[in-house]
Amino acid sequence: MIAFAHADYITLSIYLLAIAIFGSSFYQKRSTARDYFLGGRSMGWLPIGISIVAADLSAISVMGSPAWAYKNNLTLLWVTIGYPLVAPIVILVFVPFYSKLHLYTAYEYLERRFDLKVRSLASGLFQILRAWHVAVAIYGPALVIHLVSGLPIWQCVLAMGLFTTLYTTLGGMKAVIWTDVIQFTTVMTGILFIFWIALRGVPGGLSTVYTLAHSAGRLRFFNLSTDPHEMTTLWACLAGGAFLALGPLTTDQAILQRLFAAKSTKDFRQSILLQALLIVPVIALLNAIGIVLFAYYNIHPGRLAHLHNLDAIVPYFVLTQLPAGVAGLVIAAIFAASMAVMSAGINALTTATTVDYYARLVHPGRSGEHYAFIGRIGTAAWGCVVTLLALFAGHAGSLAIAYSRISSLVVGPMLGIFLLGVITRRANAAGVLAGGVFGSLAVLLFSITTTWSFFYFGALGTLVTFSAGYLVSLLFPPPAADKLAGMVMDGKEIEVSHSDIVSAP
Repeated sequence: MIAFAHADYITLSIYLLAIAIFGSSFYQKRSTARDYFLGGRSMGWLPIGISIVAADLSAISVMGSPAWAYKNNLTLLWVTIGYPLVAPIVILVFVPFYSKLHLYTAYEYLERRFDLKVRSLASGLFQILRAWHVAVAIYGPALVIHLVSGLPIWQCVLAMGLFTTLYTTLGGMKAVIWTDVIQFTTVMTGILFIFWIALRGVPGGLSTVYTLAHSAGRLRFFNLSTDPHEMTTLWACLAGGAFLALGPLTTDQAILQRLFAAKSTKDFRQSILLQALLIVPVIALLNAIGIVLFAYYNIHPGRLAHLHNLDAIVPYFVLTQLPAGVAGLVIAAIFAASMAVMSAGINALTTATTVDYYARLVHPGRSGEHYAFIGRIGTAAWGCVVTLLALFAGHAGSLAIAYSRISSLVVGPMLGIFLLGVITRRANAAGVLAGGVFGSLAVLLFSITTTWSFFYFGALGTLVTFSAGYLVSLLFPPPAADKLAGMVMDGKEIEVSHSDIVSAP
């Protein structure tokens, strides 16, 4: 166990308390569903864009990316390139639908385009995937608490999960977005400080870092192998990155719910552009930290004697090499990253459960205040569920790829379902359901029977779902014309100008 100085405990406690108070300050006793789930659809592009980045920047990234570069190389960076590659597709193909239809969840679109069964299936798949993502995000800072306190991992997981659930339950979407902005600022300050301190500890600076890292193969950036069994080849990472970016930006409620809170279509689009521009340099900086730490500990190997889990290399460096008080602030940055992901995740899970199941199937037609009340109960319940799941997150492998491994199994079928709705006129509900089943089975069987890189699974799931869904659709009557009006991209039915205001449903 590494001792956490009293000044560090004080710094961390003050930060966590301040975030909880700030997030809870958005509590409104008589909130409507529009207020609680979408922040009144009044948010601008800057906080939304930053919030979307924060949704990906959990301890999975802050701890996992440097640890991956430290242990391996830089080839995983190519996954991040997927975000700017797919941003134009999202803006041109999906934004017109989502901004005009005034949705609470993306899965409402699927009911309008197909039927309730398709909506329920997609919403259920999202909830499985996002619940696991949040669980892994909780597990990361729990490792830090364990490192500094010696408490069992399960106690650390419970503390992290229940704390974040508290302010998210009270504050709703506005709390999620504005606390994300604060968390992102804290994270960036922390990782820049880590980079600077680690580099100062390497005699010769960047020149020495380059020499040591290059000789050990840590600067390898291109893996041009065509062997599909190698996990991080250029082709696998580009394919995986594209689908792992496109899928969440178009089908993941945790991302889309922020975008649905935008006050205009222009803000919707600008948020996506900002996220695409920010995510690449941020992840690149995290990988650079891993390379600098590799050089640092090659020069000072004795300082690494008590670390038993390399996924914790970043907090270990912070706790052993930074001054008391400052270390607490940087550790707070790691907490900030995961708190942002968890608060957004459980808010989105609650929205999907409340809107897609409770309001649609159990008690339709109730007041907005009633659904907001149910949302608060759902937030607390989902917070408990994902906290319990986090107890098992340590079995998912390296922290850097734990979520991507699970996401790759689900993102393809989800994306295939949405593409069938958006770009084809012939697809129908029966075909889409069949396509989703075939796509999911194909990915599952492929993952069990082969040792191919999981980064190919997203492309496989999308292709099988789309192809099977379209072919099966041909066996059934085509959708009625009124079912397609405004639901399919044909250049005529949806025309949304930048000045169109997104209003409540």
